[in-house]
Order: sequence, then structure tokens, then C-alpha cells
Amino acid sequence: MRLIIGVTGNTASGKSEVARIFREKGCALVDADKVAHELYANNAGLLQQLASEFGQEVLFPNGVLNRKRLGSEVFGNPQALAALDRIVHPHLLVAIRERVFSARRVMNRVVLDAALIVEWGVQRELDCLVLVTAPEPLRLQRLMERDQLSLEEAQRRMRSQIPEAEKRAFANFEIVNDAGRDELIQQADSVWESIEAKFSK
Repeated sequence: MRLIIGVTGNTASGKSEVARIFREKGCALVDADKVAHELYANNAGLLQQLASEFGQEVLFPNGVLNRKRLGSEVFGNPQALAALDRIVHPHLLVAIRERVFSARRVMNRVVLDAALIVEWGVQRELDCLVLVTAPEPLRLQRLMERDQLSLEEAQRRMRSQIPEAEKRAFANFEIVNDAGRDELIQQADSVWESIEAKFSK
């Protein structure tokens, strides 16, 4: 049986690490962030839409997207974030669905790594959804260290996402990433075994 497994979680939860652990078990991995990066690199029309909405400053002089500048424009500004979503998400969802469809033709297990699965309503297209969570202070610390953000910048990014509790209602499994990598691997392995057991019947 071919399965599409979603892995989601708010920023700095560790969802991408869980997705990579699943990939090591022989899955195809579709990383929504990488798909978005490719869109920004290859879709000149999309970049011009962003420049028209947020100002030419969101592009470097060579026409490449200045992601840091765009982030400073939208995080903490609900209206700007909604405008960004309105412009980017239709393109992104088409590209993600194409990647998942292509991977599913050749692989029995496809993992979709995306923070916004629930926000997009994409969970309805999945066979199961794994939510990765972590305490907010820990996520805040990870985010500041990973992306070299100030406390205020990190808090703005975290506030831009819906609470974990709202995503929990749609998840089939939850992994709490509040310890070390060994513990995360153990939890991911256990969830993987449960998924295989559930769908091998």
C-alpha cells in the first residue's frame, strides 16, 4: 500500500529532523521549504508580484529574493503575512502536489515535511499526520540560535503561526521533542512502527 505521511510542527519544533529520520527508512521526502526556495529561484513572475506588493527592496539588485527583508516585512504583521500567503501559497501548493504525485508513482512511502499542512487544509490529502511539538521556551531558544535572530524577531515569527493545540486536533501521532536526538529517534522509530502496523493490516 502506498502512503503519504505528513510531518508538521511549528518553527524550531524539530519536524524536519523527524522527516529526515523517516526518509532514512526508505521514503521519498518532499520538503516544502526546499520547494519554496526553488519557486523563488525560478519563478520571475512570482518575484515581481512580491516586489509589487512589498516594495522592490525585497529583491536584491540582481533580482534574487531577499528572504530576510521579506521576513521582516511580514512577521508580526498579520495583513502583510496574509498578502504573502495569498501570493505564494497557490503556486507552492501546485508545486508540492506535483512533487508528491511524482514521488508516489515510484515510492511506496512519501513524507511531506511542511509547517503549514493544517493551515492549508492539506491534511485531508494525507494518509496520516505526525505532529512534532516542543515547549515554547525551548523552540524560542532554538530559533534564535538557528536563524541568528533577536528575541523580538524570534517571538514575532512564533506568533505568526497557529498554536500547536489547534494542529493537535488533526494529528494521528505526536512526537514531543524536548530532549536529545537519541530520544527523538526513539520516538520517531516508535511512531513509524505504529504507522506501518496500522496500514499493513
